[in-house]
Amino acid sequence: MVNVTGVVTIRWDVLPAKLAEVRRLSLYPFKSASTDLDAEMTANLEAVFGGAFRGDKPIGCIAVLPESKHDCAVRIRWFGVLENERGQGVGAKLVIAAQQHASAIGQSLWADVRVKAIPIYERLGFEPLGDFFELPEIGVHRVMRWWPAGLRS
Repeated sequence: MVNVTGVVTIRWDVLPAKLAEVRRLSLYPFKSASTDLDAEMTANLEAVFGGAFRGDKPIGCIAVLPESKHDCAVRIRWFGVLENERGQGVGAKLVIAAQQHASAIGQSLWADVRVKAIPIYERLGFEPLGDFFELPEIGVHRVMRWWPAGLRS
């Protein structure tokens, strides 16, 4: 881990194009930049993108989008932090921002979580669901779910 200085801010309603390279580098470093890879981000017009920024430089990304599954209404996707920024709480800030977004609209969250990110989700109150599964080229994941206080029946 590189020790980086400066304040990290989380911003919502970031244009997908502003986060596309961070998303690629943090989640799919084995893929080349392409319009096909970026097109997935804009396919759902209801997706809301958040970014972690150090100054004006994006260093992390997350998206929330309406997708009902696993008794939850909103899905977290494209959560990633640049490798040299990991281990400093940036990822937790992004997931907390997603939780705050879901709470504000009175909805629960679910995500297909990579194994290495499970500890972040667990610390923030997400519960595992089902068995581990593998996504080709990406790796082992597990479904995690979270409900705002008072929402779960």
